[in-house]
Amino acid sequence: MKGRINLKIYIKLKDGKSFKIPAPLGLVKAILGLGGFGATIAKRYIPAENRQYIDCVNFRELKTGFDVLKDYKGLKLVDVKTHDGVTVTIIV
Repeated sequence: MKGRINLKIYIKLKDGKSFKIPAPLGLVKAILGLGGFGATIAKRYIPAENRQYIDCVNFRELKTGFDVLKDYKGLKLVDVKTHDGVTVTIIV
């Protein structure tokens, strides 16, 4: 498949505002390549009881897994609605 592949991140707030954020797959993979660095910073803001979830992520394997997504354009990866009405959807 030729061309750039983007993840499309849709965020809809409870007040009706919505955002569409295109995230080039190459950029996502580059950020995952820095996973250890980013995780170290993120851990400062994550409660101690939830840090185990970050610790178990193998960022190198996750980065490799994104190569497969190129073959699944249109796949909905995330579709979450919070109890207060915020919706987040991520589509390849």
